[in-house]
Amino acid sequence: MRKSPTVHRRRLGSELRRLRESAGRTHREVAAHLDCSQGKISQIELGRVPVRTSDVRLMAEFYGATTDQLSTLVDLAQDSKQRGWWQQYPSTAQRPGLQTYLGLETSAKAVSCYGSDPLPELLQTAEYSQALLTAGAQPYEADELQERLTVISTRQQRLLGESPLELWAVLDEAALRRAVGGPAVMRQQLEHLVLLGYRRNVTIQVLPFRTGGHPLMGDRIAVFSFPDNADPQVVHLGDSANSRFLDKPEDTADYLKSFEHVCTRALNPKDSSAFISAIADESPA
Repeated sequence: MRKSPTVHRRRLGSELRRLRESAGRTHREVAAHLDCSQGKISQIELGRVPVRTSDVRLMAEFYGATTDQLSTLVDLAQDSKQRGWWQQYPSTAQRPGLQTYLGLETSAKAVSCYGSDPLPELLQTAEYSQALLTAGAQPYEADELQERLTVISTRQQRLLGESPLELWAVLDEAALRRAVGGPAVMRQQLEHLVLLGYRRNVTIQVLPFRTGGHPLMGDRIAVFSFPDNADPQVVHLGDSANSRFLDKPEDTADYLKSFEHVCTRALNPKDSSAFISAIADESPA
């Protein structure tokens, strides 16, 4: 598994927030102690920025942290400064929401997702991805297009290997019928989905139109689960241009319940495979 600073950063922020609240300190008091803005303290606790070890020590001291707690916080701060593999790609490094998403995906042991359109990038063929990227109003330069395709391909490698990412994807029928790239590209994409469904770490379900309304209509959701129980599940809403990340149980509970509900309404994996194959057969080779 590739190392990611994102989860370390979020865990550090969560621990610092917990210690601050236990000590009865406000953002204003901590900011005054560090001689910085309240906004910086908020960003640190949300895990959105790297933190200097000296600031971590000052905060821990202010909260009355024990020696063991301080040691853990310093280790997390050092780990959070690692460079993510995606930072070598300029177009990705310039998109904070996508950086956070990739950091979570890189460290996750499992991802569950639902969205009506388009298909999840982890399941896309190169031809489908390229057709999707070139369908926008602002065409990419050749270098940037290739870079984005490389990032998608690199992410898909998580589905392979000895300890692959566990992926559970619920696909809306709309995403299966929209002929991105034309009928031939879409047929190839649908056949690719059927093959992926045979992998032990990939579960694909289809939510047919006939299912009707459901709790996640209009939403695009991904749920990240991690190997360490100290890292809470994170729910991502939206796309890379409009991201929200939720990790507090009171914020994620309804979405987790809604995803389970959608799974029960969707076709089982075997019937989903047959459903996808039938749509593929409607497209010319």
